[in-house]
Amino acid sequence: MDNGFVYEDAVRELEQIVSKLSEGKVSLDESLALYTRGIELSKLCQDRLNEIAQKISIVNSDGSVSLLETDTEEE
Repeated sequence: MDNGFVYEDAVRELEQIVSKLSEGKVSLDESLALYTRGIELSKLCQDRLNEIAQKISIVNSDGSVSLLETDTEEE
């Protein structure tokens, strides 16, 4: 995982980005920069959530029921 990455901080930054973009008061160049940063943060957050889901799956490998089971396959 990214050095210094804190999931909650990334979510807060994403919320700020969405707020700024929703206001529509930023230049086109700034909008592009904010959008790009938002995509980067979104990917980092998704990777972290996937990592946690894998750890939960390992913990539950003893046969206990996992709340993260899905009917879709992504592989």
